[in-house]
Amino acid sequence: MAQFIPSIDPDTMEHGSEADIARVMQTSLGTGYIVMHSLPWVNPARDDIGEPAREGEADFLVLHRQYGLLILEVKGGEITLKGRQWYRHVKAGLNEIKDPVRQARGSLRTLKKRIEHICGKATSDQTWISVAVAFPHCLFKDYPPADLPAEAVITMDDLDDIETAILRAFKAGGGGKKELSVQQFDAVRRALAPEFRVYEPLRISVDATAETLARLTSQQLRVLRGFDANPRAIIEGVAGSGKTLLAIQRARSFAAKYSSVLFSCFNAELAKWVREEMADDLVENGGKIIVAHFHRLAADLCRQAGVDFTVNTQDPARWWDEIASDRLAEAAMELYPDGQPFAAIVIDEAQDFSPSWWDALEYLRDSKGPIWAFLDKAQSLRRDPIEPPIDGAFRFALDVNCRNTRRIVACANVATRIASESFELAPLGRPPKMIVPQNPSAISGLVQQEVRSLLKEHRLEPRQIAIIGPASKAKGPLANVAAIDGVPLVEEAGQWREGKGVLCSTARSFKGLEADVVILCDFAGLGTLFTVSDLYVALTRARSHLVIVTRDRAAKESLDGALAAAVAVGS
Repeated sequence: MAQFIPSIDPDTMEHGSEADIARVMQTSLGTGYIVMHSLPWVNPARDDIGEPAREGEADFLVLHRQYGLLILEVKGGEITLKGRQWYRHVKAGLNEIKDPVRQARGSLRTLKKRIEHICGKATSDQTWISVAVAFPHCLFKDYPPADLPAEAVITMDDLDDIETAILRAFKAGGGGKKELSVQQFDAVRRALAPEFRVYEPLRISVDATAETLARLTSQQLRVLRGFDANPRAIIEGVAGSGKTLLAIQRARSFAAKYSSVLFSCFNAELAKWVREEMADDLVENGGKIIVAHFHRLAADLCRQAGVDFTVNTQDPARWWDEIASDRLAEAAMELYPDGQPFAAIVIDEAQDFSPSWWDALEYLRDSKGPIWAFLDKAQSLRRDPIEPPIDGAFRFALDVNCRNTRRIVACANVATRIASESFELAPLGRPPKMIVPQNPSAISGLVQQEVRSLLKEHRLEPRQIAIIGPASKAKGPLANVAAIDGVPLVEEAGQWREGKGVLCSTARSFKGLEADVVILCDFAGLGTLFTVSDLYVALTRARSHLVIVTRDRAAKESLDGALAAAVAVGS
């Protein structure tokens, strides 16, 4: 059956003649035909300065890959051509009507220009355009018009086999000599029946979401300030519950009371961001706070104390877990023989600290001073995260996600089976978008296409977009891509925050950070290289919108339920 654009019901059409033609084409034309009804067109009067554009309309366009385009004008009733004037028979006599052949040829010239303008000259030259006139209520006798071959005249005798008549008209105009490729055929279809829409750029909802979520996070801060009197605390929270912002607030409140404060975490990129946020509070800027991830803290102190800090490259994981802490303790005793240097300590990402790290911190912390730890066991890089060994600690749970939209929270909950609750006032957001490549080699192009759309169509800034994958950029699908339409791909989160490019990172490097839009790139399912914890981190980094580009269909199917859950929220 032919495809009709738009889908039409002949019984509702204004003109009975056009309804009769539409009805027989619906029932008789086979697949491969696209029929467009009542197509309006505008042809700018380019040669006449100041003149208005000329308007017209084609009754039917019939498009076929092999035969090209047929412009079909339809005239109802009894029609007569005398000389060069067309008439319709009415009760009062003859009524002049527009020349249907000239109407069709006017459409031909305009549509030919449109196809060339949109699709290019090569496709335009390949598209053979024919014209025909249909008189569904009349029989044909005498001679055809001088400007129209008899084969292009369709009458009531042709209605029983309209496809044969259509093909006859195509061939009368030269159709069938040049077949359009699939791509050309689709391009011509879209040029003639464009899919026009006015859309809201994602930037609008992103900005609104950021404003709302910021208000929710401030509510979390106010709640936790009520527990300031507790010197020791363990705060466990789900992703997006505002743990890091709360940790920053806690460090600042300690700095108002104590002489020196240490803020430490696991992730180097998170530590860089915290340093930016707390720049005015840092010791080097006249403040009281030192911010360093544990690896940097240990390395810096050992360098100052002259303690060897050569990492064992044969077994680095064990060295960092067990040896680094011993070296840090040795350095602390050398540097601070008269007492520990920090009156208060705040630890973020505490789930990733090894037992020996906590032991080493005792050489830096005043045993009488306060210590607060923030953690999320679901984000742990360790198979069995330990509980922070803080005696007599006040415990508080943050189980409400105030970073992500409700649909992103629903998606992450189902995908990882890690439960968290979205704040009831959080924005609903758009459903996450899933992109499935035909093969892995197509991933790079699809990601670049998505980034272009976000930057150009949705008016986002590079600093709002993060591409997260299981592997680093150098080992992933974008290894050979330096920039997308002139926008660099950067791997340094600091450069990204400065607006110098779109960030390419891994889930583990981006842990603790967030972006307005996250593209999870090259998701191939869960395994040792990309665990459920990594997936949990990746999905919950997106504040407003989430795009998932899978490796293949099997990976896509593993997330179908998560996407369905996201769509169901709010419906």
